[in-house]
Amino acid sequence: MEQQIIAIISEIKDDAELALSLNEHSNIMEDGGLDSLQMITFILKVEEQFGIEIDFEQFDFTLVESVTTFCRYISDLKTISSV
Repeated sequence: MEQQIIAIISEIKDDAELALSLNEHSNIMEDGGLDSLQMITFILKVEEQFGIEIDFEQFDFTLVESVTTFCRYISDLKTISSV
């Protein structure tokens, strides 16, 4: 899942080299270089790819402090939505 998230960031930034420099500890906004508009695009792509729904109004941006933290959040959402 981490590699899928990194691939989405790289796609949004239109920078294939970025995928090589990011890892599971990378901060999605800072290391990925996403601005606020790109962050919205990122969330929409994640929702589409993983079949989940993320509530923007209640989203905690500490969840993007690392790719691993965000992946745990996605896994939790997938578990909740499958119940």
